[in-house]
Amino acid sequence: MVDLAERLDDIRVHARAPGTEIEAELRDRGAVKLTFGESIYDFISESALESALVGIARMLWTGWQRQYQLAIDETDLNIDANDRHDLNFFAERDEIESTGTSGDERISISAVGMQNFSVRVKPGTVREISEDEFSAGAAEAATRLVQDYQDKVDELKKRYFG
Repeated sequence: MVDLAERLDDIRVHARAPGTEIEAELRDRGAVKLTFGESIYDFISESALESALVGIARMLWTGWQRQYQLAIDETDLNIDANDRHDLNFFAERDEIESTGTSGDERISISAVGMQNFSVRVKPGTVREISEDEFSAGAAEAATRLVQDYQDKVDELKKRYFG
């Protein structure tokens, strides 16, 4: 039987930005791959990219949460709040501010509680870097965002649960 850690590692979520041919896959608990349909990157603005990436981030996180819950449901683990202490933990977790930035600092993704996402793409980026470079930078920023969130949740767990 596959253990929970392996099951979580195997979660894959696909998302497509509404009204575009921009897609992403989340795998391995935080690695993101971004792809564009033919010629999309050549004609898109930074502000349209920001909106598309916000939509993708929401869909990827929601999809991951659903699959995470299904994996938990197949175990005897109880991850629900049982008392005020747990409720306080969840409330603080929902307020965690996380960020991830690409190495070249052109793409920045932030979130509050991994629910309210924002994306910033430096003006001129589409003209100055290739589609592959943008995709790699967006993936790097997303991976760093997830890692920052996980690190902060781990710190919060230590504070609450020792």
